[in-house]
Amino acid sequence: MKLERKGGKDAMYPQYLFEYPNVETDFPFYMKKKKYTSVPSHRHDFIELSFVLEGTGKERINGTEHNLQPGTVVLLLPYQIHEYDATPGETLQMYICNFDMKLLTAGPESAWGVYELLIGSDNPRSTHIRLEGHDLEEGLLLWERLYREYESSKAWKPIMLRALLLEALALFVRGSDKPDGKRIERQHQKNSKSIWPIVQYVYNHYLEPLSLTSLSEQFHIHPTQLSTQFGSEFGIHFIDFLHELRIRHACSLLISSDLPISQIAYESGFSSYPTFSRSFHRTKGMSPRDYREQQWRER
Repeated sequence: MKLERKGGKDAMYPQYLFEYPNVETDFPFYMKKKKYTSVPSHRHDFIELSFVLEGTGKERINGTEHNLQPGTVVLLLPYQIHEYDATPGETLQMYICNFDMKLLTAGPESAWGVYELLIGSDNPRSTHIRLEGHDLEEGLLLWERLYREYESSKAWKPIMLRALLLEALALFVRGSDKPDGKRIERQHQKNSKSIWPIVQYVYNHYLEPLSLTSLSEQFHIHPTQLSTQFGSEFGIHFIDFLHELRIRHACSLLISSDLPISQIAYESGFSSYPTFSRSFHRTKGMSPRDYREQQWRER
């Protein structure tokens, strides 16, 4: 994975994860089983689904803290800021899945509830649940199967992984809908229904001319309110959010093509080369030309 930390005036922004193994394949899914004691504040532009196997600790998602313990399942949407720490003297062992949102919103399953789960609905969505009893036993077996399948090289592997991933999400949804006595307290997000469809739209149309004004008109929300929501949800200004998506696209073109850099700027959605150059340097810490030369040397 790659981490970017902004410097200078943007140093308050959390770390930004923008790549993971397999991200550029036709099945953008990655899974690992790892032990942690502490993970600093960060965000990423892909979905993360995790399952705690051993240990206890605390996680903060957009500033709201919850407990981590065996059986805790966490579903993080793109760009949510989070961090976690193990209890002193302990280690958290976790399964972690990273995957592209389009892996789940492109098929007919989106009409069955997946889209509402990921993008938002009238009811606030739980970011985390804790499986107990029979559900915990079922979860352990399911996540073990998912991990074994990921590590294998069997035929139809992507099909099996997607099926198991959907099963894990179904277990998450059913766990969050338990009666009050079993339900984990929900993390309330104001206006979640209005912000996440916009995030998904920007994610799908970032190469097109976009602005707070045009988005506010399309989604019937005041530009000031939309700007405030981006700041509170992601700790970043809308324009920087948009530019980061475009810079990622530009990086792919710089690495994989010999297009002139000025053309790449426009191919990546920027209306002017100076804006592209400033944004690229702020995000990557170097010029587009230096980035291309560095990547070509490494490859």
